Amino acid sequence: MFTASGPDPGRLPQAAGTGRHGYAVVDVETTGLSPQRDHVIEVGLVLLDPCGREEYAWTSLIGVPDLEDVDPKHIHGIELEYLRGAPTLASVSDLLARSLAGRVLVAHNTRFDLGFLVPTLVAGGWLEEGTELPQVCTMRSARSFMMTPSCSLVCCCEVAGVRLAQHHTALNDARASAGLLRHYLMVAAERGDQEPWAAGLEAAAGLVGWSWDEAAALAQAGLLRRRPPHVRHRAQ
Repeated sequence: MFTASGPDPGRLPQAAGTGRHGYAVVDVETTGLSPQRDHVIEVGLVLLDPCGREEYAWTSLIGVPDLEDVDPKHIHGIELEYLRGAPTLASVSDLLARSLAGRVLVAHNTRFDLGFLVPTLVAGGWLEEGTELPQVCTMRSARSFMMTPSCSLVCCCEVAGVRLAQHHTALNDARASAGLLRHYLMVAAERGDQEPWAAGLEAAAGLVGWSWDEAAALAQAGLLRRRPPHVRHRAQ
């Protein structure tokens, strides 16, 4: 079984409600496209301050009890054996809720990524059902900030000059989406526009629908399991 220690819990940013807020950029790798039928097998999360500067990041493979297959392996490159001993999504959801609370949620296709994460958070009591989460979709926002023939993550990163290493690994894709968000903020500033998501930042900072156990969240940072270092994505 491959194991790797998670990030230092002592470096975690202060929790929501302590005056810190900004963005939480997420990406998931899954066994398919349906949140009802398929499973999250990797999570990547990057926390940014309101200016888009990275504060903290974590990633983990996600174990799924009784899972027999992890296709499409040709896309994400994850083998079933890598998930043995990895935490379930529920078992790191205090950490996940703590990381997301107080922040605007960002993904390159928020409907997909949050569609997999939010049901678990709601079902376990970490997020109040029906909570409206301030969010930014870097895919849907792309053409408001640059000319691009396609809104795929690869194409957007090429146009914006954002590095995308090992596409279809959760943390790298989350960092690429964070890079796109920084590009959008830079373009908005060059135009002389008001910060485009100022209202969302304010709303996220005051959102009260989140709940987590602080001690459990800090302990869960030690449960995280990264990919084996030799694993690379297979899709081009």
